[in-house]
Amino acid sequence: MVKNVEDILMSYKNCTEHIIELLKREEFDFLQDAMQKRQYILDKLISNIDKKSDTREIYNKMHIKELEEETQKLMKNKAGSIKEKLKSISVNRTASSAYGNIGSSAKIFSKKI
Repeated sequence: MVKNVEDILMSYKNCTEHIIELLKREEFDFLQDAMQKRQYILDKLISNIDKKSDTREIYNKMHIKELEEETQKLMKNKAGSIKEKLKSISVNRTASSAYGNIGSSAKIFSKKI
């Protein structure tokens, strides 16, 4: 059973490393599939757990926690970066719209009385 848990954790680690690479290359289109695959592996691990201490020992030995922390940090940074870009686009669109509406407003001062 320990060997099976070790194989599952190795797959989980490889999938997490793949997600880190996707985040670094900003290939967000493939990120959803990788996250679903990782969740499937995690579900399989949870369903097969008989000895938590063995699993925890292998988990620590493979340094998976550090990978998960790096993944979380990268995801937060990329999400923040994307939010800033969207905010900038929104501000630019609002300014462009406001400048575009200047010419179409009513021209009460140009009419003769």
